[in-house]
Amino acid sequence: MKFFFLCSLMLATSPTRAELYEGGSHPANFNRIAGMRIMTDFNALPMNGRLNDDRLGWSESYWPSNKGGIAYRWSHPNPTPFKYRLHSREELLKMDQKAIGQLSPAELYDISNSDYNYTLTKRALNLYSPRDLWWEGICHGWAQAAINYPEPEPVVVTNRDGIKVPFGSSDVKSLLAMHESYNYKGETFAFAGRRCKVNGKVEGEGDDRDRPEHRAYPAPELAESPDCRDVNAGAFHVIISNMLGFLGKGFVADIDRFNDVWNQPITGYQSQILAEEPVTASHRAQGIQRRVRIKMDMTYGEELKFFTPELAASGAQNFVSKLPVTLTPHQKFLTKNYEYIVEINGSGQVIGGEWITQTRPDFMWMYARSKNFKNSPIPLSHLRHIYRPLRR
Repeated sequence: MKFFFLCSLMLATSPTRAELYEGGSHPANFNRIAGMRIMTDFNALPMNGRLNDDRLGWSESYWPSNKGGIAYRWSHPNPTPFKYRLHSREELLKMDQKAIGQLSPAELYDISNSDYNYTLTKRALNLYSPRDLWWEGICHGWAQAAINYPEPEPVVVTNRDGIKVPFGSSDVKSLLAMHESYNYKGETFAFAGRRCKVNGKVEGEGDDRDRPEHRAYPAPELAESPDCRDVNAGAFHVIISNMLGFLGKGFVADIDRFNDVWNQPITGYQSQILAEEPVTASHRAQGIQRRVRIKMDMTYGEELKFFTPELAASGAQNFVSKLPVTLTPHQKFLTKNYEYIVEINGSGQVIGGEWITQTRPDFMWMYARSKNFKNSPIPLSHLRHIYRPLRR
């Protein structure tokens, strides 16, 4: 199964339209993942919050499909995607740790498991193609892994034949990302919003690698269609305030409003009240007694790049690394700036909201951390012998 997920201030508001959240965007969808009943009392909601463990939310590659995903020899001086030869047991016994360490994460996994048929590596290579689009990869797996697992330390695993296999931090992170991209069986799940399938970009958010017709803002009737209204603004405010404000827990959000899906690990937010907005008779008829305008800066972990001399010469620092990136210049965080209106009833409970900025999350979601590494159709149960969380 191939996942086509992207790993990438106009004002439009009506003073009379109420937007009460409905089932698909209801904050209660996050009750189980939060482990508590989501609170909606506006005055009690924290105005800022962040992850309570700085080992989470780590930056990492989305392991692009057109390079072979986790079968890409990212640290090899001549990576040659899809075209390398797999090493036999006899060859590996003669190789030093430096040479072994330049193999792909998938190869390292297979060798550490004494699997010289390279089950995982061949599976990954068969999933992908050099013709895949630049944005295809496992950013959904990376974003989820970055929230569920503290960043891994480098580790050396000795297999049954005595071969010492050195895993760098990014090697292990890629395997966690691959596992989490298939972590959808029997785990607690939360989702709020709707998937917009209209091609287009908010002004300033396109990429030169996108087709020109996909970089333009879509027609208003498409941009404002029900599926493209995105997660309700009030639900967004309630969920992020509970998850990061009260609990210090992260989640994943698709930060691209339209068709492209840019899943990112959400790590923090800061917000402030800008104004009280007018409440009309139409609003009151729907139970709305207050409308509060909010400005929020939402922070998320951003992807890392594969090292090239050209990128390094340009001053870039955010590279995939054998060492953990937590609290180093390689860790990269970005911020989205949002404005929206929160709609509040007579009891002080948030019951809806309305976006002001065109840029906004499409949807928010999260799976609970897997209790083991055995629930995936991809063979990754050996990860329990490889993953070692970074010590505080």
